[in-house]
Amino acid sequence: MRATLDLDRLAVFQVFTGGGTGSGFLLEPRLLVTNCHVVAPYRQVAIERRDRRRVLGTVRRLHPKRDLALVELAETLDGELLSLAALDVLRAQQTVHIVGFPVGLPLSVTEGVVSNPKQQFEGLEYVQTDAAINPGNSGGPMLDERKQIVAVTTCKLVAADMVGFGVPSSAVRDFVEGFRGQTAPFGIICPSCGELLLTAARYCASCGTDLEELELEAHFDPPEDDPVVAFVEGALRQARVDPVLARHGTHNWSFHSGSALIKVWSCCSEHLCFSSPLVQPGKQQLGELFRYLLAPEHAPFAFDLDDDVIRLNLTFHMADVFGGTHDQAAGWIAQFVAAADRFDNVLIQRFGCLPAPETQLAFLNDQSA
Repeated sequence: MRATLDLDRLAVFQVFTGGGTGSGFLLEPRLLVTNCHVVAPYRQVAIERRDRRRVLGTVRRLHPKRDLALVELAETLDGELLSLAALDVLRAQQTVHIVGFPVGLPLSVTEGVVSNPKQQFEGLEYVQTDAAINPGNSGGPMLDERKQIVAVTTCKLVAADMVGFGVPSSAVRDFVEGFRGQTAPFGIICPSCGELLLTAARYCASCGTDLEELELEAHFDPPEDDPVVAFVEGALRQARVDPVLARHGTHNWSFHSGSALIKVWSCCSEHLCFSSPLVQPGKQQLGELFRYLLAPEHAPFAFDLDDDVIRLNLTFHMADVFGGTHDQAAGWIAQFVAAADRFDNVLIQRFGCLPAPETQLAFLNDQSA
C-alpha cells in the first residue's frame, strides 16, 4: 500500500554549517542522521525548524567511508519519525522518493525508481536510483512506498544523468546501533574494522589500518577560522547571537533578530555586507516614509528598496574590518542587529508598511501587542 507523504509532518530538517547546507532526518526526537560530508569538519551544526528557528546540534559519530554522521540535538524536535527498512525487500524498478532541501529550497520530494538495489561502486554497496538528486539533498532519506527509509541520499554522478546513490538502510542501522553503547563525546569509525577511533592516530589501534587518507586531524582538531569568519562571528557573539546557529555556508550567515531576518555575506574580496529585509511599503504616507528613510540620522546604516522590499543595510570595506577601526566596526554590527528588530516595528506602526515575507510574524505580533 502506498503511504501518503505529508512533507510538513515529516521529521526531515535542513542542516546548516559554515561550509554549506544539507538535509537530515530524525530516527529519535533528538538524534539526527545525515551525511559525513554535510557536517565535516564542524563539530557543531545548526538544524532549522519549519518556523525557521534553529537548534544546536553536536556531531557525535562519523563514518567517512560510508558518508554517515550522527548529530545529537540540544532540543527535542517534533515531526513524524521515520523507520529503517530491511534492505532485502528492495527490488529493481521499485518506486522511491528523495526527500530533502535541494539547492536550499524548502522541503520537497522527487520520485524515481530503484535502478539497482545493490550497486557496487568504488568497493561499496549502494542503492542506485534515477530520482533527481541535487546539492542540498545530501543526508536526506530515500523512502519506499510505505514511507520507510531504504537509504540515505549521498551523491550523484556529475558526468551522467539520473544516476544517484544512497547508503543502504542496513549500513545506516549498523552505524546507529553502534552509537547505543558510545560513551565518548565524539568518534570516527575505522573503515576496515569498524572500531571507534577517539584520536587522530596514523594507524588504527585495533587492526593497524593506515588512516592517513581519512585526514583525521581535520575532524578531531578542526582548522582555525579565517580572519573574515573570526571577525564576523566574534561580532555576532558581542551582539548575543550564536554564530553556529547563524552559519549559512562559506562566508554567509543568516539569523533573525526578533522579527527581522538578517543576512551577512562577503560579496567580494573587499566588502562585507549586512542586510535586513524589513517591510513592504504601504499605499499611503509614501512621502513621509521616504523622507524618513533618507534622513542622514540613520548613518552609517542605509535603506534601499529591492523588489518592493525595504532593506536596512550596512557595508564594511575590509580595510575597516582589519584596520584601526576593527573594534568600532564590531560595535556597529551589534547596533545593526538591534536596529533591524526595531525598524520593522517603526515602519509598520508609524507608516503603515507591511511585513516582509521573511519576517517572523508571530514574534512581530508579540512585540506589537
